[in-house]
Amino acid sequence: PFAQAQGPKAQRRKFVRWRSAALAAMLRTRPFTTQRIYGMGFIVIVLMIILGIHSCFVFINWFPKLWRGDAVLVLMLYHVFFFNLLASFYQCIMTDPGVVPPNWGFYMGDETKRRRYCKMCNVWKPDRTHHCSICNRCILNMDHHCPWINNCVGFYNRKFFIQLLVYVYLSLLVVVLFSVFEIYYRFARLTGDPTVKNKTVEWILALLLSGAFLMSTLLLCTLTNFIKFHMKLVLENYTTIENLEREESAASKFDIGRRRNWEQVFGNNSYLWWLPMHTQASRPIGDGVRWRVHYTRIIDEDEELPHE
Repeated sequence: PFAQAQGPKAQRRKFVRWRSAALAAMLRTRPFTTQRIYGMGFIVIVLMIILGIHSCFVFINWFPKLWRGDAVLVLMLYHVFFFNLLASFYQCIMTDPGVVPPNWGFYMGDETKRRRYCKMCNVWKPDRTHHCSICNRCILNMDHHCPWINNCVGFYNRKFFIQLLVYVYLSLLVVVLFSVFEIYYRFARLTGDPTVKNKTVEWILALLLSGAFLMSTLLLCTLTNFIKFHMKLVLENYTTIENLEREESAASKFDIGRRRNWEQVFGNNSYLWWLPMHTQASRPIGDGVRWRVHYTRIIDEDEELPHE
C-alpha cells in the first residue's frame, strides 16, 4: 500500500524532471568552438546579401516616399517579414540542434532492438541521430549540415530553418513586387527626360536598385523548389538524410499523419507556428530521442509491411 501511495508522487517527480530537462535542451545554445568561428565567413556573406538588398529596397526605393500611405503600408508589411527573418536566422545559428543525453542507451531495460554506437562520440545513437563530421558530434534528428547558418539542422532548430526559408522568400517577394515599377519609372525618366539633375547619382541609384531586384529574383527562383522540398519532407516525416536512403514512393515508418508530422517540428499550437522562438506551447513535440512509429508500416527494425 505504501508503494502504491508513492507511485503517483514518483511519477509526478519524474515528469517534472523530464519537463525541466526538455526545457533546458530546447534553450541550449551552441558553444563557440574553433570550427564555429572559422565557419562564420559564410554567415558574413549571407548578412551582406540580406543587408544589401534591404538597404536598396528601403533607402533607395521607399525612403524618399516616406509617410505616403502606400509607402507606410509596404514598409510595415516588409519589416514584419524582415524582422522575423533576422530572428529565425539568429535562432538557426545559435540554437543547439540536439545532443544525445548523457549515458543514454547504456541501460537497455525491456527494449530488445539493436542500437547504433558512435565510435567518434562514444555514445549510443537514438533513432534518426547521425554524426556530423563538420560539427564533430552526434545530432538528434539530423537533417543536414548547413554552412550558411554554420550549424546542423536538427531536432531543436529545424523549425527555425523552415521559418528562415519562408521569411526570406516572403521578404524577397515583397522586394520584387514593389520594385519593378520603380525601376521601370527610373530608367524611363533617365532615358527620356533631359532635365534630370545629378544624372550620375540617379544612374548609380537605379543600377543598385536593379541589382537588388535581379538578386532577389534569382534567389526567389532558387528557393521555390528548395522550400517545396523541405516542406514535403516535414509533412512526410523524413529528413534529408533519410530521404537519400528511401526507396521510391516508400512511406517513412515515422509518418504519423501530415498534421502530427508538422506538429513534431512546429508544436501543437497553430497560432504560434510563425513565431521564431521556443515556448512550452510552440516547442517541437517529443525529445528527439524517442519516436512514435506507424504500427501498420513496421514490424521490427528491418521488415516493413506493404503500404497502400
